[in-house]
Formats: sequence, structure tokens, C-alpha cells
Amino acid sequence: MPAAEAEALVGSGGRPGALHLEPHDAEADRRALEQLALWCEKFSPVVGLDEMEPGEGLLLDITGVAGLFGGEQALAEKMIQALRRRHLTVRLAIAETIGAAWAVAHFATPTTACGLAHLIPAEQTQDALRTLPVEALRLSEKTVTLLGELGIRTIEQLLSLPREGLSSRLGDEVLRRIDQATGAVAEPVRAVRSQPTLQAEWLLEAPTTRSEQIEFVLQQLIEQLAGQLVAEGIGALRLQCRLRCEHGGPLEFAVGLFRPSADSRHLWELVQMQLERLRPNAAVSELSVKATATAPLECRQQQLFADGDQAAGRRQLAVLVDRLSSRLGGPAVLRPRLSADAQPELACRYVPLTGESTKRRGGGPSISAPAHRPLMLLPRPVALAEKGDRYILCEAPSGPFRQNVPVPFFPSRFIFNNTPHQVHRHWGPERIETGWWRKRGIRRDYYRVETDRGSRFWLFRRLNDGQWFLHGAFE
Repeated sequence: MPAAEAEALVGSGGRPGALHLEPHDAEADRRALEQLALWCEKFSPVVGLDEMEPGEGLLLDITGVAGLFGGEQALAEKMIQALRRRHLTVRLAIAETIGAAWAVAHFATPTTACGLAHLIPAEQTQDALRTLPVEALRLSEKTVTLLGELGIRTIEQLLSLPREGLSSRLGDEVLRRIDQATGAVAEPVRAVRSQPTLQAEWLLEAPTTRSEQIEFVLQQLIEQLAGQLVAEGIGALRLQCRLRCEHGGPLEFAVGLFRPSADSRHLWELVQMQLERLRPNAAVSELSVKATATAPLECRQQQLFADGDQAAGRRQLAVLVDRLSSRLGGPAVLRPRLSADAQPELACRYVPLTGESTKRRGGGPSISAPAHRPLMLLPRPVALAEKGDRYILCEAPSGPFRQNVPVPFFPSRFIFNNTPHQVHRHWGPERIETGWWRKRGIRRDYYRVETDRGSRFWLFRRLNDGQWFLHGAFE
């Protein structure tokens, strides 16, 4: 498929042989690629489109299929010959993962008897990837540029770096692409033909502004959509509702769910909450409801002596989260997710609870020493100001400190939440420094302190100026 422009030697202005340039039509290329994907179903029942931009490739799941063609080598040869008869030149790779096949097909040099085909055994997946450039991992242009500035140009150099630092330095994209290419994370092929149209539409004979008519139509559409979801055995995680007005632009709103659901009553309640805040400024002529994110419905087998309150509690929690998200908005109902970052206030981020598959909610970095981290971490460290007797510095002995590293002065008394605290014991320091890639480096010595009242806090001293801060509490 053309990447920028298609060139053809055709007649122009009555002069045969003149060069005529046709502009690139991305939509036409996409439609042609979809037709080619349907044609390739003779080689695999699951054929999908390459999601990279510009889309110029096909993905085929040949699990259990190659034996019907005499093996993977014979299948590759038959595919190349068939595509050549359609006047197409292809580069083909067979590997255990989509990421590895994509990388090898785009960046490796053909070395097999198939000419343009690469056959990668499962045990050689990482070896086939190591010498390829980082672009082969399907990374964004911004990430590739940043890696180039750091002198990382091959996948082998990237794999040699510790995983804990990659996420904090480069974000989640790099680790996700590495895991997809090596098979640590599953990446299924999204078949062209297998994607059902989970959408219901209603064209009104006469446009209306009456809310009761709009609600009636939307409720009917949701019931139709719920029937489609049940037939497919999946539930909606996100609904997109669209109201086309007779004059002006369309009105759209989305509804996210905590767990996949095909219950029309529950879906309608969530949509109705959003609809209460919607005020069409013109008559509505068309309405549509579409499931933009889905997941398999969860079917749990009942146990004979199981506690029924536990299953009911999970359902009630999902209903509560859905209603809060629909009423307050998805970004207002969040959950913390741990992030591998040395700076404590950046070691977690908040993500919406709804609109995301439950299989992606788990995981994250673990805490190696939870007893040394406070139960409550302040969003921002609170400075303990010297003025106004906010805290008193006294000379600290070297005995209580680990590794016999004393600090010249230590707070013997400080005020927090308008309550004075007298330091009775303390442990530390634990030095935390951010990496060189941060624009402004952070260097801190953290101490665990216990007051005369038994309260325990997490204090740190900023090393560049000696300022003291309170960052958390252990209770």
C-alpha cells in the first residue's frame, strides 16, 4: 500500500508518458486492506488489521492451522505466491507473538528459503528481536526520539536496562510493548469479521425536544443493545450515547462501568443519570447507543457452603461505583495504582474505576518493606518552619542512626495539625534520590520518628538546604 503518494505514468494534457501524481487516500487504503483481510481468510479463520499508523499490514492467527497446509514453511510459501498473483509484494513473518512477527517482518533481513518470509521458532523469539532497532517494538515517535537521545538504539540495549527504571523514565508504553513482543502479556488478534456491530439506532419521524420521548427511545435502544450483548456473551464496559440535533452539532456523552454488564435495567439507570444533566438546544432527530468497550461476562459457579453476602457485596460495590461515576463523572471516582518511582509522592497514580477491563486492574509493583512506609502519605510534604517555634532543632547523637551517619541537627519538637509533638525516638536515615533524567533532582534523608504520645511520623531532611518536612503518618 502507498505510504505517501501513488505514482502512475499516464497521459496528461494529451502528452503520453507524462508523470501524474495522485494524492494519498488513507481511507481508500484502509478499505482495500479490509477487503484483502477477508480474502486472506482462506489461510486463517482469524485475520486482523495492523493497528499501527499508517496501517499497511495484516495479522493472521495460524494456531493449529499450519498443519493443514503442510507446515509453517509451506503455508508461508503458498501465501506469498497467492499474493503475488494479486500483484502484491509482501514481507511475511511467523512468530509466537504479534509483536515479534511485526518487528521481524518490518525490520529483519530475509535469510530463509522463502525469500521474503521469516520463520522464528518460539525459543528464538528474544534472540530474533535483540539486534533490531527500538522502532521494531511499535513505540511512539516521541519515545523513539527520547531513546535515541539516551543512546539506546537496539532492543538488546533496551532489554539490558532494569525494568523498575524503565516505567518511571519512559512510561508504561515501553514495558507493555516489550512484554507483548516477548509473550509475557497476551495480545490477541482482533479479527475483521468477528467484531460485531454493538450499536442500536433510531431515526425519529418528527424531531422532538420532549424529554419523555427522548428517554423512551433511549430506553428502547438500550434494551436492543443489551440483547446484542447477551447474544455475544459479553458485557458493556463503556457506552457512547449520541443525540443528533436538527440544528447544530450532536450531543454525546459516555457511561463507564466497573464490571461488564448486559443488564438493560442497570445500563438504563446509568444513562438516565447522564441524561438528567443534558439539555438539547434543538430538536433531536436521531439517537444511537454504542458499546465502545466490552469484556466477557463473569460467570461464577455457586458454592454449596459459600457466604452469599460476599457475592452480593461484589454486586453492590459494582452498582455503587457505576452510579457514582455516572453521577460525578468517571474522572471523579478513582483508585490508586502503584508506580515504580523513587519519589514517594509520585509512586502511585490515580486511574478511573470504570470503563476498564477487570483483567487489567491488578498487578503493579510491590512494596518490599511495607512496615517502613506510612499508612497515610500526604499529597505534598508539609514544611516544618523554624519561625514561630514550629519546630525546635537539637543536636542529634550518632548512635540511633543506621550505618552511623549522623545528622547535625534533628527536630526534637514540632507542631502538626495544631498539635505539639515531642520526638521520643527516631530511626534512619533512608536516603531517596531521583534519577538524573529528572529535570530537578530530589535528594532526601527520611526518618521514622515516634513521639512521647506514641504517634509515629515520617520526616525527611532536604539535603540541598537542610529544610525539614513531614511527609506521612504510620497510623
